[in-house]
Amino acid sequence: MTLLLYIISVGLCWTPIQTCENKKHAAAYLPGDIVIGGLFPIHQGVSNLLEKTENNSFVCNSLYVRSMIEALSMIYAIEKINNSTLLQGITLGYEIHDTCSHTLKAVESTLKFLPHSAILQSSTDCNYRRNIGPIKAVVGETYSEISIAVSRILGLYLIPQISPASSAATLSDKIRFPSFLRTIPSDTHQIRAIVELIKTFQWNWVGIISSDDDYGRSAQDILNSIFKLEGICTAFSRTVPSYVDNPNLHTSLKSAITDIRSSTTNVLVVIAKDPIVAKLIKVCIQQNISKIWIASDSWSNSMEVMSLENIQMAGTFLGLNFKMGYVLGFEDYLSHLPSPGNETINNFLEEYRELRFECTEEYRQYLHCINSSSENCGFNSSLELKSPLACQMDNLSFGNDDFLVRNIEWSKTYSTHLAVIAIANALNKVLCTNGLCEKKFDFSPSQVLEKLKNGNFSLNNETFNFDSSGDTLIGYDLLTWDLTSSTAMIKILGKYEISESKIYINKSLIRWNTKNNEVPFSNCSKSCIPGKYRKYSYISCCYECVLCAKDYYSPMADMTECLQCPSLQWSNNGSDRCTNRTIEYFDWKDPYAITLYVFFAIAFLLLILSTILFAKHFDTPAVKAAGGYYTFLLMISLFISMMSIGFFIGEPNNTICKIRQPLFGISFTISVSCILVKSIRILIAFESAKKCKVLVQPKYLPAVIIITLGGIQVLICTLWLLMNGPHRQHYNVNDIIILKCDEGSYAAFGVMLGYIGLLALICFLLAYKGRKLPEKYNEARWITFSMLVYMFVWILFIPIYTNTTSGKYLSAVQAVAILASIYGVISCHLLPGCYILVFKRKTCTREKYLQSIFSFYRARSKVQSFCKDKIKIEVPAAIVKPDIVPIQSSQVTLGSLAEARKRHYSC
Repeated sequence: MTLLLYIISVGLCWTPIQTCENKKHAAAYLPGDIVIGGLFPIHQGVSNLLEKTENNSFVCNSLYVRSMIEALSMIYAIEKINNSTLLQGITLGYEIHDTCSHTLKAVESTLKFLPHSAILQSSTDCNYRRNIGPIKAVVGETYSEISIAVSRILGLYLIPQISPASSAATLSDKIRFPSFLRTIPSDTHQIRAIVELIKTFQWNWVGIISSDDDYGRSAQDILNSIFKLEGICTAFSRTVPSYVDNPNLHTSLKSAITDIRSSTTNVLVVIAKDPIVAKLIKVCIQQNISKIWIASDSWSNSMEVMSLENIQMAGTFLGLNFKMGYVLGFEDYLSHLPSPGNETINNFLEEYRELRFECTEEYRQYLHCINSSSENCGFNSSLELKSPLACQMDNLSFGNDDFLVRNIEWSKTYSTHLAVIAIANALNKVLCTNGLCEKKFDFSPSQVLEKLKNGNFSLNNETFNFDSSGDTLIGYDLLTWDLTSSTAMIKILGKYEISESKIYINKSLIRWNTKNNEVPFSNCSKSCIPGKYRKYSYISCCYECVLCAKDYYSPMADMTECLQCPSLQWSNNGSDRCTNRTIEYFDWKDPYAITLYVFFAIAFLLLILSTILFAKHFDTPAVKAAGGYYTFLLMISLFISMMSIGFFIGEPNNTICKIRQPLFGISFTISVSCILVKSIRILIAFESAKKCKVLVQPKYLPAVIIITLGGIQVLICTLWLLMNGPHRQHYNVNDIIILKCDEGSYAAFGVMLGYIGLLALICFLLAYKGRKLPEKYNEARWITFSMLVYMFVWILFIPIYTNTTSGKYLSAVQAVAILASIYGVISCHLLPGCYILVFKRKTCTREKYLQSIFSFYRARSKVQSFCKDKIKIEVPAAIVKPDIVPIQSSQVTLGSLAEARKRHYSC
């Protein structure tokens, strides 16, 4: 920077530039009390950039009509102000220079403003006095890169520079660019608008192409940083030269085309000048590349790009441009452009009229070819600007038509007009008070700058101002190109409000280059259909589509995770919905349940019949032998055990699950306790009779035994229920929900069953000791057999229960075990007595039974206790009265034994 200023200083000291030379070299000039400078890229390039020497000037080529219209907008605004009362008595002039879209040419043009503003003071070679001239502000430049270079020079003297189009974010830095202002927003807002546009269509895989200058690089950096925050990934990022005459342009465009072809993205954000974009898209058309192009403000309404042959083949074009405004009377002004006066210079207008209306030999040949109806009439770029009025007018200075009106770019034209209005309002605040203006022009440009920063201005009844960064937040219009007709048209399809950071868009106005006008897809990976979810790779936007697991689903496309089905529903792998599960349990309609029901009914009938027979023949020896009163307790407990089977069939719930195991456990414990009492009674009776005397005098209390043993089981079941009792449980098997009872604490469940098994084992051992009883008194044998059946059933129950794979049949396994146990008790304890009562009631008398007992005792005692005249036998009271507590043994004869306690003998 210091070196640049030193060169400028030395150059000005040795070769001062005079005002007359400025007039001569200006693109347009009008004298005035105060002259406003203008910098516009009226030409698109410099042709002698590599051949230029210090003795020759830049040679500009390719007149840029749209930029010329912006310069005319500045001229029109100044003429309007001169005809108004805003600066009464003071006339504004202009000095407009052509930058030719190049930074070096722009710096050269900027230096021509300085003698009118101030003479650089050098402490070594130059000692010029301070000279305040008429130029107090500059309008321009269009391109950000050029504005950055120009602003570094103008900022040295705090000369206000107001750009109508330079949007680079770096220009908002007031420390580096203290005198730079603009009538548009910063690129920071435009980039946010582009991101919001991309998000609107749910694209996340985007390519970026930007110019290799401050404008393009700054926009690219901001775009990439916001992309990261929003989860949008960059497919590729490429820079291209910013000048069409750059020798590396062809190579850079070739590399960009390679990136476009190889990438899977369908969306390209292009931030570059329109001549560069035109060359890029022209190659894409030739290679049949169709994309979605998102244009920055620099080319979003470029007629150069829109007029490309077969432009519709390039795809769909969306873009942003600064909010368009209408300049009243400007269209009429362009249609009736006056010829320059004596004091007015307008070189670019003269060049335009020559290109538009001059009758050249080449154009004559073209017209002759057309008139001869030839099909091979060549039409080159030099004829593009030719008007149908060419070769029909004598004085080109008065040549006018509607061509300029048709090429107005209202956004930049409006912002240029706005910049002139802002300067005029600032001058009014410096020079005028209460409508009276003083012609004192020795004020410094910094005074104008101060008024610009702190004041506001209006146009078309709308008020504007510059914020602290020197920007005017006018917002953006969203544009699309309608390429369906022969003439391309620009449509405004929405807007971006900076204050809200929100985009408003009418999607129906967009014509997508797809079948059925569907929104194109632009993601790193293809959309995941319902039933799959995204599994991301190391690039956040790239993923693979993975099937949802079993019992999970994804109802929408592109979900990041699958949702779990509700407990009553299920799904296969890769499902987009859940379906209701079939609820299964051990139902009454199940064939196994029906079989159980049949056996249950048989057991129930047998139990009912036994109860009736035993009640009817209660006083018979057969009933007494079966247990007397305790036989009915046994029957009641068996009834309850049978009822518990019903809780193992049907839909379970928590109440049923808690009831069924304790109900069976307690009731069957009572059954076994009754059998245990009978085993103890038999053991006491016959072991005591081995030596014809009572060996022990037990306090035989059957009720206490039954209550005690049953109470222990009640305690076990109560603790089980309180600590971790049974409850209903369901688990899923594919499309089935199996309802079953979970036993809670299986240890407690085992203790309950093990306790019954222990009682059964004791019964078995006691009965086994009395297995050699009289044939007619065979209760011990039946007890032994029934307990064997019980233990065999429940030993088999354990492996079958633990290995049953279908949960609903766990209940069936235990129900079968319970039923088998009940059948064992009925068959061994009730049915023999029923058989005697029905078929041998007459043969089974007390006398015959006593005779069998007598034979048994005589054989056992080997006649040691018999008398000569009257045999005396110590008969235990348990035999005399088996259903009550035993008493001391009695001395009875065989005869008296037959008569004694007749009602209590057993058969």
